[in-house]
Amino acid sequence: MTAAVAEPTGARARQTYYWRVRNARTRQSPASAEQAWHIQPGHPGGAYCDLGQELDPPEHHTPTLLSRSRPTGRRGDEQEFCGGCLACEWEGPTYSGDGFGDGDNEAVEDAHDHCFPGWRTLPPITTVEDRWAIPRSRSRWAQLIARYPPGWIDQGAPVLAWSRYRREAHVPPHAGRPRYELRVTRPPSSRRHGPADQGALF
Repeated sequence: MTAAVAEPTGARARQTYYWRVRNARTRQSPASAEQAWHIQPGHPGGAYCDLGQELDPPEHHTPTLLSRSRPTGRRGDEQEFCGGCLACEWEGPTYSGDGFGDGDNEAVEDAHDHCFPGWRTLPPITTVEDRWAIPRSRSRWAQLIARYPPGWIDQGAPVLAWSRYRREAHVPPHAGRPRYELRVTRPPSSRRHGPADQGALF
């Protein structure tokens, strides 16, 4: 029986190990790379690298998402997710799911609990239109982030937006958006009055 190979811990180390397996730089089969924990493509730190990430980690805790595939026999592979941090070796609990808001959302939220404790109290964007309009308006953006704890915006704190439907997937940082956009449940009491008047807030 072949002994299980111990993987490194920490998002940055796991990403390097994943690419080493994939590029046949270890004794593991390259075909098994997806079974190793690695940063989910499109999430912070998920760029190609098999020689190690940048020498110095970020100066502040930075959330990301780890994933892997687990063989389940006749049912095919099962996807697993856990939150990670690019600045330290912290990792959250494991969740199973199909992704697209199932399993991955919980893991991303854990990572933000680690990096930005209390993020759930941040002011949300309440309309789909304002998800794009507010970041593009200097004045409205300034009013939104004025309600954030000092230093959080510079550290990549998330933007919150009301979900359009159950399990709407969180959006990782991308071009022009250097932070996660996290979907949060719309308060039940607001349903009787329609969407909150975002203009009144800004």
